[in-house]
Amino acid sequence: MNTQILDKALENLTTVIANEAEWKEYAQNEKKGIDAQLTFVFHGKKKIKRNAVVRREIRKHHVAQLQVLQEEAGPVMLIAEKLYPNIKTMLNEVGIDWMDTAGNIRLKEKETNIWIDGHTTKPLRDTKLKNRAFTKTGLKVVFLFLHDETWLNRTYREIAEAADVALGNIKYVLDGLREHGFILAKTQNMMQLKNRDKMLDQWITAFADELKPRIIKGHFKFIDRVTEQHWKNMNLGPDTVWGGEPAADLLTHNLKPLNYILYTRRGRGDLMKDFKLMPDKEGNIEVREPYWTVDNPHPKTAPMLTIYSDLMETGDPRNINIANQLYETAAEY
Repeated sequence: MNTQILDKALENLTTVIANEAEWKEYAQNEKKGIDAQLTFVFHGKKKIKRNAVVRREIRKHHVAQLQVLQEEAGPVMLIAEKLYPNIKTMLNEVGIDWMDTAGNIRLKEKETNIWIDGHTTKPLRDTKLKNRAFTKTGLKVVFLFLHDETWLNRTYREIAEAADVALGNIKYVLDGLREHGFILAKTQNMMQLKNRDKMLDQWITAFADELKPRIIKGHFKFIDRVTEQHWKNMNLGPDTVWGGEPAADLLTHNLKPLNYILYTRRGRGDLMKDFKLMPDKEGNIEVREPYWTVDNPHPKTAPMLTIYSDLMETGDPRNINIANQLYETAAEY
């Protein structure tokens, strides 16, 4: 748990509303997904308790996860360094309380309704260099480890070649994963992943910021309704695969796509000619450059982890439900 974020949020909060707040950290695995128990004290008497979830960054897919956690564990409060307006709106809509390090807060229970918003969040000082594990280059290496953790125990050169990155990056990525607590040394010469689910969640968050903007090739739409209705019959060839919703539908037959992701190395002309697509900034087909080099058993879809992250990133509950099904039964696909 990032105690710096929690302490700063409470310090600024008590200045704003002139009340007390205290927290007790949960031991690891005492309550899965919850970092601490938070107690607000009003006028020295009334107490409101919340299950605290502390995060530096929050994305759309986290909101749906918090909903599930609240249903299972009781009232949840998200504490983050900074919350963007659209995330606050999503949290408000589903009834999840929140607080940031500037002293902004939304806390609602029965007749008590506290909502303060407008204080500017200042980034917490961090004297450490940027962690290299979750840069645009590091993400390709981390993806390789998440796909198959036996790569952790290969030579730096083999890892670099498999991830298609420069050799000099590998040590920095491994050091970054150790710093996050994502690597466990079983023996002197044998490593394995630790906290894999948390590592995957951080990969998805960093992907949206660091790698995704660099691989988007454009937005398109199908040339007509008939072409869209028969998207499954498209002859993609060896260098193009579906991601996101269409890939999930091909695997589960349980998700009618509303938005499409196409991973390809083809140029715009080929996309228009061979797949009957039209460029459209508002189109529901996002074309991306593939960022992985691992083999995939399904010729028409991206690797499972790519499909999972594509679905989770949308924040759409129906997509997240399918993503979790795919993740839990990955061996079947």
